[in-house]
Parts: sequence; structure tokens; C-alpha cells
Amino acid sequence: MIRRMKQGIKSAGECVVLPLFLLLVLGVCLPWLGVSRKIARQPARPKIIWGPTPIINISTNAAADRLYGYQSDTLVYRPYYVTDDFTYNLERWWRVKPLALLIPWAVFLWAVLRYDIFQFYFDSGFLNRTIGKRLEMPLLKLLGKKVIVSAYGADIRVERVTRALGTYNCCTDCTQRLVACICDERKAARNLAHVRRYADLTLSMGDMIEYTPGSRNDVFYWAIDLKKWPFVGVSLASSPVKVVHAPNHAQFKGTRYLVECVAQLQKEGYAVELVLIQGLRNDEAMEHYKQADIVADQFLIGWHGNFAIEAMALGKPVIAYIRKPEEYLPKGVECPIVSANPDCLKQALITLIDNPQLRYDLGVRGRRYVEQVFSLEHVGERMDRLYRQLQRGATVMEAAR
Repeated sequence: MIRRMKQGIKSAGECVVLPLFLLLVLGVCLPWLGVSRKIARQPARPKIIWGPTPIINISTNAAADRLYGYQSDTLVYRPYYVTDDFTYNLERWWRVKPLALLIPWAVFLWAVLRYDIFQFYFDSGFLNRTIGKRLEMPLLKLLGKKVIVSAYGADIRVERVTRALGTYNCCTDCTQRLVACICDERKAARNLAHVRRYADLTLSMGDMIEYTPGSRNDVFYWAIDLKKWPFVGVSLASSPVKVVHAPNHAQFKGTRYLVECVAQLQKEGYAVELVLIQGLRNDEAMEHYKQADIVADQFLIGWHGNFAIEAMALGKPVIAYIRKPEEYLPKGVECPIVSANPDCLKQALITLIDNPQLRYDLGVRGRRYVEQVFSLEHVGERMDRLYRQLQRGATVMEAAR
């Protein structure tokens, strides 16, 4: 009964807010529409806003934008523990229930008056948790804004497609159906159709391309600031060899297989130690990553995560399951990740434990790979090219040159 009352209050509050919001749009924004479209055709650099999904990549991608002269900001309602490095963090006000109802609408109105390009993920726009979520992209389109929608994983993975990928996949050990990922194929299809109808561009990469037909898959948009992630390499004389694993979602990363493999190797006499990093801020976790001899990312999903990029930036050899290297990885660049699923994970570990020079060489090659693909400079350059094409109305679906 109490829950129903709360839901009724929330719905009533939004029913009041929505008409007021629409009146503001009609009274303030639409007269300005003709001017905004003229501005959009001018060569001046557009202003960019990222959010509200509070993952670390929106912060680094905004930094990549700024490197190329754009005003690029980030806005989140509530950050995760990993980082709170965002231009606008509204957590303080989001905790106040009445304000939480109003904030999305206020943010949307503020953003349309201030920014030209909106960078969202498939699961989230500024109005996502309101009854106006389906209005957001149509209104942005009406107002002459550009919308880019990217995938990060959980926002687009559905169960049927995932299980069809093979024995080892993100669903293999999952006990959080409809919680951790979108899962439901009908819901995902409706969301994808809506995004494709209104977004100017959709971006995807790695295993995520399996769920996002029609997306650009060659941009590799996870930027990293290499000045904050210096090369440290690995020792040639470590004993025991330290394997570092940072599972934010252990059941999707295949953590149990890694634990079992390391335990077996220890029983067999290998000098190896497993260190699990969980619940730390990104800057705190980095200090642990620096001590690693081997970094173990994931062995089920079929694509590496941001953790692997950070580890390679530090010059660490990385083990991660890459299901389809020829389709998922960048063309013309050597990716030194040691690919291993649970069937071959133990042997991959043995090879790296027994070969310290190989560990060092893979670390050097990993740093070079990140410099070529995920550095602020290269991600910023690719995004700058896309922004310029969008602003002049050119198609951006062909492969990047």
C-alpha cells in the first residue's frame, strides 16, 4: 500500500511537471528554433554534453574533445564509487526526493539552451527515468541538436543473442537476469528502434556490435589519459608472480575460473599470487595495478573492458577472452592481449608465469597499442572528424579513414 502511494505521488508529480515543461519548451525554445538551426549550420565549434550514465569514460572522452578545442562537459545525477570526476555532479540535490522529480526536466531545458551535441548511451538520456523519456530525442531533433548514442555493454546485451555466441558468454554464470543487463529482447528492440530513428549516429565496438545493427564499429571510443597512466612495465624477477583481477561484476568476468586456476597452479608448485581489487576508486585501484605482473580482465564476455586498457597503458600483459579478433579488434594495429576463455585460461597463465621476458614484451606492446587506439589524442581526433561531418550534414556511417 505504501509503495503504491509513493508511486502515485511520483506519477502525480511528473504529471504536473510535464505540462509545465512542455509549456516552457513551446514558450521559450520553439521561438528560438529558427535561430538555433542557423547556428547549427555555421562553422563554429559545437558545444558537447555527456551524460548522465556515470561511467568513467564520459569524463575521459570529454577531455579528448577539449583537446581539440571543444567545450565538452559531463553531467551525472549520481556517480558510482569509481570516480566523481564530472563537470556537474548533482548527487547532493538528487538525494532530495522532491528535487529528484524536477531535476531531469530542469537539466534537459538547461542543456538544450546551452549545448549542440548530446552524447548518450543506449539506456540513458537526461529524461530517461521520467514519463518524458520518449520525448527527449524527438525534441532534441526538433530543436536542431545532434545526438550520438554509444554502447557500453549492459545497455544493449540481450539474453538470446548472448547465449547464441557460444559456450562462454556474459549469460553463462548470470544470476541477475533483467537486473544487470537489459536482457529482454523485445524491450531492447523497441529501444534500438527509437534510438536509430532519432539519433544522428550510433557507436559500438567489440562484442557490443552483435546487438547494435547499423552502428559505426570502428571508432573505439574509450579514451584514456596516458599522462595519468604512465608506463611502469613489469619486473623480470618477480616471485611470486602477482596476478591482479578487478571484477566489478565477478559472475560476468569469469572470476571463479581464475580463482580455481590459480589455486590449482599453487598446488602444482607455481609461485603465483592472486590479488582481487574491488570497491576502490579508480585512482586508488591504479596503485594496485602498478604492482601487477599479469592482469586478468575477463574470460566470458568475449571483449576486453576499460580495465584492460588501463592495465596495458601501465605496461602490463593482459589476459582477456576476445571471441572474434578479426571482427572486434581495430584493423591494422597489433593487439597484444592474450586471449583465453576458461578452457585455456590455465595454460595462458602458465605461459606468462614461466616467461618473464614475454610478460615484459607484451607490456611494452600493450602500451603502444593503447597509444595508437585509445589515447586522448587519437580518440579526440576520430570524434572531431565525426563532429565536423555531423555539423555539415554529411553521412558518418561509412568507415573512418
